[in-house]
Amino acid sequence: MPGAKGIDRKVVRSTTTIRDLVGFPIGVSVVDGVVYAPNDDGHLYALRATNGALLWSSNAYNQLMTTPIVVAVGNQKMVYVGAGNSVFSYSQAKRFGVAGARVIRGTDVSAIEAFDAKNGELRWVYHTKGEDMPTPVYIDGKIIFGNGDGHIYALSADSGTLLWKSDIRSFVSMSSATPADDGKVVVMGGTHPSAIYGVSSTTGKILWKVHPRDIFSSSGGDGTWAAQGRVVVGQIEVHHHRQAAGTSASEELAIDAENGHVIWSKELGSGKTPPRNKDAVPTIADGVIYTGSPVTHEEYAIDVGSGDILWRTHLAAGMKSAPVVVGGHVIQALGNGDIYALDRKTGATEHVYHNRCGGFGPQNGVVIGNTYFIGSNAGCMEAIPVPDILGAAAG
Repeated sequence: MPGAKGIDRKVVRSTTTIRDLVGFPIGVSVVDGVVYAPNDDGHLYALRATNGALLWSSNAYNQLMTTPIVVAVGNQKMVYVGAGNSVFSYSQAKRFGVAGARVIRGTDVSAIEAFDAKNGELRWVYHTKGEDMPTPVYIDGKIIFGNGDGHIYALSADSGTLLWKSDIRSFVSMSSATPADDGKVVVMGGTHPSAIYGVSSTTGKILWKVHPRDIFSSSGGDGTWAAQGRVVVGQIEVHHHRQAAGTSASEELAIDAENGHVIWSKELGSGKTPPRNKDAVPTIADGVIYTGSPVTHEEYAIDVGSGDILWRTHLAAGMKSAPVVVGGHVIQALGNGDIYALDRKTGATEHVYHNRCGGFGPQNGVVIGNTYFIGSNAGCMEAIPVPDILGAAAG
């Protein structure tokens, strides 16, 4: 597998640059004993879950920042990923200064690509004008996603044929498509203009649009939402006039997916504004939201119905990925490489696993059986025994 060990640190000093060259930037999918891992080197890797052996790799010809969607279509298992990067061409960057102008993000190959899960052969490709970094969702035979050219698309999962296309004008950077209300509504955020959108998964009709007050920078298009029934929950970054330059606050929002009504909002705290991916991804389990904040470096448990904070715990570094809930524990990976195990009821720190192969950004860990799968910014794909992460709490 690729990794930072082969990079000359005298030439490439920035950890961000290393990540963009060889890192696993997002979560993996584990299906039927195979780990499907997207990498910033442009390859999709299929690894045997038991020992990490490489089964196949396929080149998508641009960075891969989508969690692979693995679906059986007919009698064939398919893997869907989106290729694209966060670069603005000069002609597009200039348009930020033009009021109301559409800005397209992404250069080089931008496409949704479908691979045969068995051997990695490309089955179809659908090219777009803007990057396809956000993770799509599979609903009723459709692959639905937002992207860098300001549209939300639905493609036939079988053939890649365009079924519908909706213009939202906001470019979607890393806000993955989230199904809500039994899959009838798909929710995602966009930037320039910054807003949260709900669209019909059947027709692509834009059902509602929410522009949160004081939403800041690229926050709208960065965050991914989580759903419980009709309620969708996500995090945005806000900046008030009373805050100093270079600072912002994390705010959690709950929205009714049917009509776009904001049910509640809760400011979690303020601090230094993160340079990228300003919002952490939430996890909802049994009516409780578990999430971190890359601004406050704290982990939270929040009541999904009221927005009340049940507990908060300060951690050693910032976090952006969704935590994993395993039994009575919450597992959260951090930017410095630490993986925390917290008591689910109290938030008390139970154990800290010190990873030695790079830190973590928006990579969501995946627990299958007794193993935690995660890729690092340094290009290491790891399978870690859950008891090693829980420590004495594994009991």
